[in-house]
Amino acid sequence: MEVRIRYMDPKTVQRIDELAEEKGLSRQEFLHAQLHQLAVFREENHREQRLEQLVDRNIQTMAHCYTAIREMNDLLQIEEPGEEA
Repeated sequence: MEVRIRYMDPKTVQRIDELAEEKGLSRQEFLHAQLHQLAVFREENHREQRLEQLVDRNIQTMAHCYTAIREMNDLLQIEEPGEEA
């Protein structure tokens, strides 16, 4: 699919060309990569947020498990490693 952008400030186009040259790309290749990155950024950001939420829930679950194990050990009067009676 072809995408055209008209009426760009010449200084902006010059800067785009400079950035593209720094990366060894043509203007077309550079803009293609930038637009692709822009298009997938939101999805990647959302995926990262879901992963962070999952890690947080796992940490909370592990903390609850630790508390439950300590309570069971206390009920059974089992010493944990490093503790003295």
